[in-house]
Amino acid sequence: MRILVVEDDELILEGVCEYIRDMGYECKAAKDGLEALTLFRREEFNLILLDIMLPKLNGLDLLSHIRTTSKIPILMMTAFGDEEYKISAFAHMADGFIEKPFSLPLLGTRIKALLQRYYSNYEVFIYKDCQVDFSAYEATYKGEKVAINPKELEILKYLCQNSDKVLTRAQILDHVWQEKDEIPYDRVIDVYIKELRRKLNLDCIVTVRNVGYMLKKS
Repeated sequence: MRILVVEDDELILEGVCEYIRDMGYECKAAKDGLEALTLFRREEFNLILLDIMLPKLNGLDLLSHIRTTSKIPILMMTAFGDEEYKISAFAHMADGFIEKPFSLPLLGTRIKALLQRYYSNYEVFIYKDCQVDFSAYEATYKGEKVAINPKELEILKYLCQNSDKVLTRAQILDHVWQEKDEIPYDRVIDVYIKELRRKLNLDCIVTVRNVGYMLKKS
């Protein structure tokens, strides 16, 4: 996951970014609205943490600019309790607020909740440095495209849809291979799992001895 943090207070910015990196996400920082807008237009992000009071371009104006082209989840960080700011932000489709001063664990909880809400439909799978777009049949690892077999992606998606559940090789075969396909020997699943782990470093796929495989959420 790539998160953009926009905050003009240097101490808050450094602390939030360090905490986000400790959570296992990639983080980019911007100290004003124009810098943030440039980063947003140049790079891809999965979430934006956005302060309201910013130099050069304030948070509400930046939010408005972003919403003309993107539905990326945006969490507003503000010291204001004034309802007018909240109404204006929600009118421009902010996804929520966290009021300063806030604890980092609370911020982490809000981040996880937003990411879960937006990226849990199994069309996009993100784990550490791996990102898989099932609808486009594309995968990247550390930002680099990975040559991936369609069956590998279908197996991974099925594991995601049944995360924290043990799936037998027979269950995976029945789901992934259609009637018109030539059904392979069930141990071929081991080969596909091995390739997924090798290509995308998916240590979240766990072998359950004498049974099958399970994708662990955490």
